[in-house]
Amino acid sequence: MHKREILGTGLDLQRHNSYKIRSKPTPREPGWWWSVTTRSHVAYESWLERHHIIEADRDIRVTGISGQPFQLTWPEGRKQMRHVPDLFCRMLEGNGVVTDCRPADKIDEDLRHKAAVTAAACGVIGWEYRVAVEPDPVWAANLRWLSGYRHPRFGDEQLEELLITLFACPQPLGQAAQRAGDPIRVRPVLFHLLWRGRLSADLGRPLGETTVVTAVADPGEAA
Repeated sequence: MHKREILGTGLDLQRHNSYKIRSKPTPREPGWWWSVTTRSHVAYESWLERHHIIEADRDIRVTGISGQPFQLTWPEGRKQMRHVPDLFCRMLEGNGVVTDCRPADKIDEDLRHKAAVTAAACGVIGWEYRVAVEPDPVWAANLRWLSGYRHPRFGDEQLEELLITLFACPQPLGQAAQRAGDPIRVRPVLFHLLWRGRLSADLGRPLGETTVVTAVADPGEAA
């Protein structure tokens, strides 16, 4: 494994947001996620990968997302080893984050070894590497719900300003939504603002009428 090959991969990843390396199908619910960050589809091979793509798509620090972004190969004795990480994120500062997604009980010695090699390779060019496990189920369910309102079409400038003003003082979601107007019009915009981080709530608890919501000056601080 040569440094120039890794650096070449990095340059490719700056240009391509959702190129899929693996060609063989897997039985783990593969699919494509439409990313509001990249305005394109990102490949995933499991629901766990999809969840971490959703996390990245909501993170304002992320500017690019790739699924199965590159393949690392290296010799070990007479064997040629290979590993394809699950995700790559380009960050606002220009650095990269490489992620493998595995349920905690599926992290075996083989993955640990490949993770160590991948982390070392990423370190050569200043990227971060991590292994991501299952999220809290309530958090994940809330995020999936909000992701349904991620598209810019759910935005409404006038209604957004009204909701941000109403939630300047923390109050229950249902109460403020009712004051804002027709729920069919209001709630999609409210969920869109929660997705974008302009409104904040405790997503570690079930999202509902009594969920306390507050406006956020800096979306990076949103829960």
